[in-house]
Amino acid sequence: MRRNFAFSVTDEGLILAIEKFKQEGGNLSGLIVRLLENYFFGDNNKIITKEMLTLLEIKKKLDDWDKWRQEIIPKIQELEKKLNEKQEAKETEENLPLIRELREIVFEDLQDYGRFESQCQKVGRKPEDAIKARLAAWAVEKKISYPEAVNLFFKAFPQLKHLFERMVISELKDKLEGRL
Repeated sequence: MRRNFAFSVTDEGLILAIEKFKQEGGNLSGLIVRLLENYFFGDNNKIITKEMLTLLEIKKKLDDWDKWRQEIIPKIQELEKKLNEKQEAKETEENLPLIRELREIVFEDLQDYGRFESQCQKVGRKPEDAIKARLAAWAVEKKISYPEAVNLFFKAFPQLKHLFERMVISELKDKLEGRL
């Protein structure tokens, strides 16, 4: 609910102070409302000072800012998500020849993962070790970093992403045991 009230001021010093307050960007309605709220609902034994009013105004602005922040954060997160998706799509498009090479040439035998896994087990290797070795050699050949190669691999084979967790855990174990 909103209701307008009018008042008049006869003290010339007060008139000048009000005019200065408004010229400096002060919100006269907000000031009067805070004064009235404090008068009717606040501790009437306290003397209202200019510093108190400034403090109340700052607190009010902080509360307003916090409400605005809570409203804007989901919008920012949505925009970041969209930008990340666009960036990822652009990177995928730029790397499409490398992704195709991984899928169709370097790891053509991964099209049937069950068969690939069986072949690895026949020679006594873990499938993730075979993938790591082949991927590392390909990264050197293409002059790209191993993490970039891993990223491209999972763009070529998103259905094998669960292997990444095992590969990372395996690499961490190797580092801890001093094998890398």
